[in-house]
Amino acid sequence: MVNPSAVYELIDHTADIGVRVCGTSMAELFEHAAFALFDVMLDTSGVQPVFEREFACRRDSIEELLVEWLGTLLYVFDTERIVFARFCVERLDGQLLAASAFGEHYDSGRHDLKTLIKAVTYHGLCVQQTHAGYAATVIFDT
Repeated sequence: MVNPSAVYELIDHTADIGVRVCGTSMAELFEHAAFALFDVMLDTSGVQPVFEREFACRRDSIEELLVEWLGTLLYVFDTERIVFARFCVERLDGQLLAASAFGEHYDSGRHDLKTLIKAVTYHGLCVQQTHAGYAATVIFDT
């Protein structure tokens, strides 16, 4: 089970929810950002890895790729009611992401919904290298 406080922290934002995510590699940063998205929405401790879903995203920059990745996951939640709590990035080269997400169908009796996220925004988006690896700031529209 992932410890949310080791993966991301909430940051102050006027109207929406912001997260600061860290990772020792860019791949781990993308995995942690995906986890943060779902952990902000619901209690991920109750999500079981019943099935695996593969994803591929392509964009012109690492920032656009991060928004596309998170937006795709949010779209799957919105349209198919699937929740994920574990992520594995198999390939990330700056413009292409290949990853898997593990989860199950949303069950209101077992999954405590905390916050409804409407979109992943470009507002305040920042991806940077740090002394410990990589960090990103992402704002979710609620």
